[in-house]
Amino acid sequence: MPDVIAERTISLTLPSGTKESIRVRLWAPEYRPSALCWEADVEVAGAGEAHKTHGVGIDAFQALYGALHLIPAMLSSYEENGQLSWFDQAWTGFPEINLTNA
Repeated sequence: MPDVIAERTISLTLPSGTKESIRVRLWAPEYRPSALCWEADVEVAGAGEAHKTHGVGIDAFQALYGALHLIPAMLSSYEENGQLSWFDQAWTGFPEINLTNA
């Protein structure tokens, strides 16, 4: 398995005021000969949940871009439980990425 190339910890503040840590990790892209494509694994874990998936592409850059695009959607499931923050700011540092030119 490739190495983790990036990791970030953000906070989830529950309505009770309790804070939970949410860890986001991204692995180096790896070529998958059986699928004829590159994959970059990404995981969001914490507060009793863990979600892992991967971005896919015809090269390593496209796989990384796809994985980064998935993170805001993966984090949205935590927003139902409380407020996400990073360095005590009301955002996670993961902006939604527009995949169109429009």
